[in-house]
Amino acid sequence: MIHIVTLHFGTQAWFDIQKRYITKYTTGDYKVWIGTYRNEIPEDFDLPDNWQHMDLDKDYPSDGINEHYAQTEFMYSNYLRDEMKDDDVLIFMDSDAFPVTDKWTQKIQNLFESGSEDGPCDVLGIAQPENKGIAATDDYDPYPDLCFFATTKKVWEDNNLEWGLFLPKHQNPGFGMLDRIKAADLALMYIQRTNSFEANSVMFGVYGDMIYHQHCGSRAIIGRPLATNKAKAMNKRQCYTGRDLSYRLSLGNFFEVEFEDVCPDIIETNTAIFDIIYERLVKDADANFVPRYFLGRP
Repeated sequence: MIHIVTLHFGTQAWFDIQKRYITKYTTGDYKVWIGTYRNEIPEDFDLPDNWQHMDLDKDYPSDGINEHYAQTEFMYSNYLRDEMKDDDVLIFMDSDAFPVTDKWTQKIQNLFESGSEDGPCDVLGIAQPENKGIAATDDYDPYPDLCFFATTKKVWEDNNLEWGLFLPKHQNPGFGMLDRIKAADLALMYIQRTNSFEANSVMFGVYGDMIYHQHCGSRAIIGRPLATNKAKAMNKRQCYTGRDLSYRLSLGNFFEVEFEDVCPDIIETNTAIFDIIYERLVKDADANFVPRYFLGRP
């Protein structure tokens, strides 16, 4: 059985879009675990029978940190773990990520069972070298991203896999995950960006011809309304990526605050492009826009 875990934070922007794509392209025995934090499911949003809501505003500890990876760990440990069998597939998926092709879950199960020419894999992730951060070192290039990650419960449990910032050099929880995968000597396979057409070099990516990721999906709409370990609370729309910073170091050795001050025109342009694509997705009742526009399908 396939278990898909997704968390919607701070905005209702992605509920309907993600549901349309998941329900259209996912078949077989699967369950979606949809979490909300500082958010509510829209009144007109009907949960299919194989979808279960996880209300983190009610269940997440009041002293728990506001970090996506920590909330993801909480959802798995407190909702999924006891509901899964060892050979069940565990998929983490961002709210702005979803499948765009038929039989994608079968492809993932085949990779775990028979693999590619390099053999079966234990862990499947998205590689995003196009979005290498300015503080990322080469030994974490690439690294698995929480936007999409798949393994089995047995692999997860037996090898103590976990998202986290375990060392000072861990700029991203994917760094911590990569170190644990390496320590366990697991076979990690990455699915690469496979767009036929681009609207931005980082955002709007299709990976492995099967998973779409919008990138900046919540930040570009609501900013950071709650403080995290690395960022203060703010409601300015934050539509920029690590690549935006790392490719413009000649403008100054800046991180996020300096970039927002020096390059508001870049952020405004990114946001305008984001809005065009997002509005098309909102109107995309048949869940056809992503494969048509970015993969050139009929």
